[in-house]
This record gives sequence, C-alpha cells and structure tokens, in this order.
Amino acid sequence: MKPDGPYLLALTVLLLLPLLCVLPAVSQPAVAPRVLMVEVSGHISTSTAEWLEDVLLRRSYAYSAVLITIDTFGGLADATFRIMDAIISSPVPVIVYVHPPGGQALSAGTYILMSADLAAMAPYTIIGSAQPVVGGVPSEEPKVVNFLVEKMRTMARLHGRNETQAARFVTHNDNLGPELALRNGVIEVIAENVEDLLEKADGRAVKRLGGEVVLRLKGAVIERASPDLRIAVLDALSDPLLSTLLLSLGFLILIVGLSHPGVGAELTGAILILLGLVGQGFNVNWVGLGLIILGSVLILYEFYTGGTMVALPFGIAMIVLGSVLIVRAPPGDILIAPSWLDEAMLGIAAAGVFAGSVVGFMIYKALRAAKRRPLPMVPVTTGRAVEDIPKGSEGYAVIGGEYRRVVAVKDVKQGQRLRVVGKQDNLFLVEPVEQ
Repeated sequence: MKPDGPYLLALTVLLLLPLLCVLPAVSQPAVAPRVLMVEVSGHISTSTAEWLEDVLLRRSYAYSAVLITIDTFGGLADATFRIMDAIISSPVPVIVYVHPPGGQALSAGTYILMSADLAAMAPYTIIGSAQPVVGGVPSEEPKVVNFLVEKMRTMARLHGRNETQAARFVTHNDNLGPELALRNGVIEVIAENVEDLLEKADGRAVKRLGGEVVLRLKGAVIERASPDLRIAVLDALSDPLLSTLLLSLGFLILIVGLSHPGVGAELTGAILILLGLVGQGFNVNWVGLGLIILGSVLILYEFYTGGTMVALPFGIAMIVLGSVLIVRAPPGDILIAPSWLDEAMLGIAAAGVFAGSVVGFMIYKALRAAKRRPLPMVPVTTGRAVEDIPKGSEGYAVIGGEYRRVVAVKDVKQGQRLRVVGKQDNLFLVEPVEQ
C-alpha cells in the first residue's frame, strides 16, 4: 500500500527530527573564553589597590579569569593587603605573572604573588625580600614579623604551596629565580610570555577559597584593562616623592597663612595637605569630600564678597577633582555598572573644563575692560574693600558697583567701607570710613 502525501510528509519529519535537534549544537561555534589582563608596575600604592579592587571585584564577572602581570620592588603594606583581599574575594580565578623577563616581584610583590590562585614567573625574574621595612629600616619587631609570616603561610596553605619557603621570604629575605621557585613549590608555572602562560594554565586545577577550580583557557581572548581618569589622578598623587613634597609644602604654607591671615595661604596649605595624604594611604573618600567642601566654600566666598574672580575657578577645580576622586568609590556598596561610572567621570571632567573655560574667559574680559576703562566723570564717593590693603599699596575694591584697583592712603581691612579722596594714575585714592 503506497502512503498518501500527508502521511509521507509526517514520516519524513519524524525521521529527520533527531538530526535537526543535533545540527544547531554542531554548527554553533564554541564561545572562546575571555581573560582580563592588568599590568602592574612600579610602586604598590593606594592607586594600585583602588584599580585592582575595581577590576577584581566589579569588572571580572564576565571573564573566565583575571591575569595580573607584576613588576615591582614593593610598596605600601595597607595597599598590599587590600590587593590580597581582593584577589581572594574575586569571583573568578586570578593568575599573577611576574613579567616581563628580567623583572621582579619583591617585597609587596611577593605577598601578592602568594595570594594568587595560579602563580607564574617569566624567565630571569626574581621574587622574595619580603621582610617588613618601617621608616626605611628593616624591622625585626616580633609583633609585625610574626603576623607577616603567618600571612604568608596562610596564603601558601590555601593554594597548596610550600609554607616553609613562603615564611622564609619574610624571616630570611630569600630571593628565588623561576626555576628555584618552581622546585621549592611556591609557583606553578614558568612561561616565556602571556600566550605561553595561558596555554600551560589550561586544564590546571587551582585551589581557591571556595574550593578547587579547573581553568579553561584554551584559545582565550585577552582584553587589557586600562586605568580610568580617577586612577590616573591617584597614581600621580601616590608617587612617594610628590606626596611628601605636597605634605611639606602644605604644612609650611599653612603656617604662613595662620601667621598672616587673609591672603588665602591657609586654604592653599589645607588643599596641599589633603592631596599629599592621598599618597600616604589616607582614605580617598574623605579627601574627595574635603576638596568638595573647600571648593564650595570658595565659590560661596566669591559670591558673598563680590569677589576677586580668583576664588571661583579654584573652587570649581577643587569640586571637580573631589568628585573624580569620590565617584568611583563612594562610601558603602553600589549597584552601578562600571561603564556608567566611567561616563560619569568623563562628564564631571568635561563640565569642569567647560566651567573653567567660561570663568577664565570672564576673568580675561573683565581684566581687559578694567585695564582700558578710564575713571568715571561722575564723582564717586564711597565703596567697599574686597581685600586688606596696607597704606600706600594697591588693592581691589568695589567702587560705584564696579570692581576696581585702588590705592589706600590709610590701612584698609577687607569688607571695610571706603571713601574716595582723589585720583592717581587712573586709580582711586581711598581711605576707610570711620565708624
């Protein structure tokens, strides 16, 4: 009996159905794993910790692993412990690679390497010399040394490495090359380059805080993480030489300002001290908040006094800088995409540049007009001082509702009412009005 058309069609579909179910799985290409790569070099500072915390705790979720290449002689202890905590808390495995060939991960770098889920070294690199240094002098204080020794042992125990050798980095300042480090069980891989490292890491089981994880990195796509504007500012302020210089100048200028009030040195000194504290590991949130408050005070002062048009641009600059420092790390947890924060920082910077340009143009036009404008023919008799003007000196005052440069025939205090007593070289001669 020959089957009819509908029956034949139904039979054909039933026979081809298993094949149709398999074809999508066969034809769909496998998605290549992605690895987020971060390059750390130079001094381990607050900016380094801020950057790695952002990468490891906020940006790493979409990746199979995070690769940190490191080349450093060491840095701040607080920043180092923050980085170690971020590595342990990372939602994805973290590989730390001492790179490039001939580089080193000494002191703080060795602590960071020991906290990695997979530790690797390039040829001719060195790790070790992890004894604590306090005030530029190696410390043998048992309280500090014992803590650091146990910290190293704990990291080695967590990742299945040689605890004895990890402790000797602190107690004996051991220095190891890649071959000796591998033989002593404190690293897992020696790799010529990043590609070689990922190839050797593929299929390895690494021990993490949450248990054992197998790395799947064959054919991984490497994406480099670049520091944003906030990290660039922090990195500049975290330079040890610059932060020390800012603190020293800040205290000196603050002392001068307190002994000669009214010239703005107190505010300048406070700003320099705040910026210098960033490089010394002070909480960035508080520094950013302090800059925003100082900037707001300057702007209010400008509007209240009628202004010198100098406080306003400085106030805007401080609010912008404070906002950039605080926007990426507000107090408490945030549920905002990193891309949005990047756009917010760019927007703040753009707004600050625009506002600064407008204010600068206004200052330029005002000074140019004031320089060319002759004194009014209508006699003006009163005004108000914008700043302290010693006898015989020039200064600024509001005369007839306009901002002008004047010469004081008697000592004048800021905010004091003035009387115009004459003219000299296109300048008003003024004296204070006796109350």
